[in-house]
Amino acid sequence: MATTPAAAAKVWEQNATPRHRIQWCPGCGDFGVLAALKMALGRLELMPHEVLLVGGIGCSGQIRNYLNGNGFHGAHGAPLAYATGAKMANPELTVITLAGDGDTLAIGMENFVHVSRRDPHVTLIIMNNGVYGLTKGQNSPTAGLGQTMEVHTEETPPFVDPLRLALVSGASFAAQSFSGDPKHCAEIYAEAIKHNGFAVVNDFSPCVTYNKFNTYEWYKEHVEDIPAGHDPSSKDAAWALLDDFDRRGRLPVGVVYRAPRKKKPHRRLPIWDEEFADVDPTPMLQPFR
Repeated sequence: MATTPAAAAKVWEQNATPRHRIQWCPGCGDFGVLAALKMALGRLELMPHEVLLVGGIGCSGQIRNYLNGNGFHGAHGAPLAYATGAKMANPELTVITLAGDGDTLAIGMENFVHVSRRDPHVTLIIMNNGVYGLTKGQNSPTAGLGQTMEVHTEETPPFVDPLRLALVSGASFAAQSFSGDPKHCAEIYAEAIKHNGFAVVNDFSPCVTYNKFNTYEWYKEHVEDIPAGHDPSSKDAAWALLDDFDRRGRLPVGVVYRAPRKKKPHRRLPIWDEEFADVDPTPMLQPFR
């Protein structure tokens, strides 16, 4: 029987009942990301067995525990590497990476840059709050958003802009969202997941415990929808849009850049049926009997 959006949404809602207490602070922006992700997966009519959620280290990485489907949790900074490997091993999977700004843009920056270059069909949702929430609120690479600092030090360098880094590194899809508006987030996530390439969504997900500057109220005053006339297929237009919003002290939400690459088929995809046809699994299973 064919899946419908309503049926898929019901499955994800029922499937998302956590088996243990949600370990986020009350009011955490990640609740909005979770709600939006469930909406997006239902809208795309995806079933849990078709999706792999790869979580990073930190508060954001817990999100895979609250959707009882396929999940993977690996080393700090490496979720994009695991996601790329999973997509290579099973190209039919919808692979979504759910990570924080520290996980992605500090220890994981090398993976972010090179996955942007490689452009696998993998989606990355960055839950960006400017702090390391799991380890008591130290500044992350995105700390300082919206703050004027006339003097920088090695301890307080300029913040990293995920979208600008994605564009300069070659990502073929770059967007922003604000978890305080889950319905709009769901639209952006669905567009990102459908994109045939590496899709980056920088989600402003407030930390209510440690970041007392970038609050929900602050974001509501500073986020602004991308104009309807924006051409996301033009990288020049994407840079101009970011420059314009920076000059006005605003944060664009929506799709900033989307330009699918022309790709050749992979030179080698998994051929398990042929490779394992003559393999006898008995010796491997013997110890478990």
